[in-house]
Amino acid sequence: MKNILEGNRAWAKKAAEEDSSLFTRMAAGQSPKYLYFGCSDSRIPANHILGLGAGEVYRNYGYHP
Repeated sequence: MKNILEGNRAWAKKAAEEDSSLFTRMAAGQSPKYLYFGCSDSRIPANHILGLGAGEVYRNYGYHP
């Protein structure tokens, strides 16, 4: 668990350094313009595949047993 929390802190620090308004924008809520239905590897978020930022696309991957 310790490594997960440390990884999150490191990611948050790097994200804030790269885009100082990221967390302020994300805290304002979401209103995505796009709905993405797809099946993809869970390790690759839909917004990365589509070239969009966090919260810019709503994704529904469906159920995969």
